[in-house]
Amino acid sequence: MTSQTLRSGCKINLGLRITGVRPDGMHLIDSLFWPLAEPHDELILTPRTDGRLIVHCDDPSLDPGQNTLTRAHARLAALAGEAPGADVRLVKGVPSGAGLGGGSADAAALLRWLNNRLARPLPDATLAACAAAVGADVPFFLHACPCRVQGIGERITPMPELAPSLSGWSVLLLCPDVHVSTPWAYGAWDRQQAAAPENRLTSVCSDDRYLAFRTLGASLSRDRTVLANDLEPVVFKAHPELERLKAALLKQGAAGAAMSGSGSALFGLFPPSAATACHDLARQWTDKGMRALAQSL
Repeated sequence: MTSQTLRSGCKINLGLRITGVRPDGMHLIDSLFWPLAEPHDELILTPRTDGRLIVHCDDPSLDPGQNTLTRAHARLAALAGEAPGADVRLVKGVPSGAGLGGGSADAAALLRWLNNRLARPLPDATLAACAAAVGADVPFFLHACPCRVQGIGERITPMPELAPSLSGWSVLLLCPDVHVSTPWAYGAWDRQQAAAPENRLTSVCSDDRYLAFRTLGASLSRDRTVLANDLEPVVFKAHPELERLKAALLKQGAAGAAMSGSGSALFGLFPPSAATACHDLARQWTDKGMRALAQSL
């Protein structure tokens, strides 16, 4: 059967606030997810006739029998009553443990592919519910635009009108050789809050914060906390080299910088006037053994 190759990108968080904790321990967030084309993973899909999904990947950290792809296939099959089979060769380009959502992006790409092959494809709302059952970040990747993400990741508000605010801007993404576990990061935040209960859940977002992204350059010049990430203090405490990288991005001309998600990736935003400098810096960081990618937004 003919194989098909899908490319799945990643995301950065332009700010991440923790606004609550559910009784089951799941954290509520308020964040602006911004899609990036690079780095990306590739899914090479070959249809099977037996309805099974078989995953192959050279990354030894990926369990071929239990991962976001196998969960996506199983969830879709449960909702639709069937799911097409496929052999999947996953070529990883998005580092794991970086806060970039690579596994979630892969699951979303597979869900769209599977759904399009159903005799009766699921409607968008049902597919989104299926995605949420696979993982908190998966629903976002069904969209191709900036989105405000709330709840545990299931409340998605597409905000394509924000894209022009970064037209001509560049992002420099640094991916150090550091793996940060998302459950560990949120657990560390819980322990920090328990030690200082008077500070608990002070980072409640307002709609005004998202309006600020309509004029991002002016917003950053007034207040860099528009990119604040509530997980940075606990992650930086455990990995001080990440805090130094953020400071270096700012020192080298970024209008704003932050950690993405639970880390370890960091990014700096450079205005159009600094696009060349941004790409030059990417080469410098790569020369230092750091994986660095510069791209236009």
